[in-house]
Amino acid sequence: MNEENAKLAKIKKSCRIGKKVSNILFILMLVGAICLTVYGIKVFADGKKFDDQIKSAEAAGVISTSDEIGSVSGVSINLGSLPTNLHSDIPAIQAAIDDHPYSIFYGSWITFSGVGMLIIAILMLLVKSVFATIEKESTPFTPKVKKKVTVVLIIISALFLCTTGTGFAVIGALITWAVNAILDYGITLQTQYDETL
Repeated sequence: MNEENAKLAKIKKSCRIGKKVSNILFILMLVGAICLTVYGIKVFADGKKFDDQIKSAEAAGVISTSDEIGSVSGVSINLGSLPTNLHSDIPAIQAAIDDHPYSIFYGSWITFSGVGMLIIAILMLLVKSVFATIEKESTPFTPKVKKKVTVVLIIISALFLCTTGTGFAVIGALITWAVNAILDYGITLQTQYDETL
């Protein structure tokens, strides 16, 4: 019984640490999402002024507007198309693209990056709730814990499908299935253990 209590105490300590780390990551991602979204909207709002600044900086040789917007020793951010290739079937949007393509292009890219960070922030909030649930429960093998863990893993697998592709989504689904089966078995053992007491 003493060994069991010690292991439960370790699990609860790990969950407290996990809860704190996921809360810090949630705050950082939320702040990043807000900053990127606000700046993306500012770039949209600046319109022609932003384009003029980009063109003058490019003429001065300070920046380059190639399709690669940044690289650092092996890591490269590639947007895949230049602002001159943008097109819309909506006349008002096409007029804005023709008037200030860099503003539309970079404003969209920055705003979508902010939305991506917001999704990660929400995921961190869900992970924090899993750690909090495990910490509150008397044992990690309860239906409530199983449900929360399974939901978070399904969401992560869906995000893999939307971002990295089918391969990672399949791996995520397999991990979800395995963890779900392990938790189910643990719940069965916990129920039997509780009945013997």
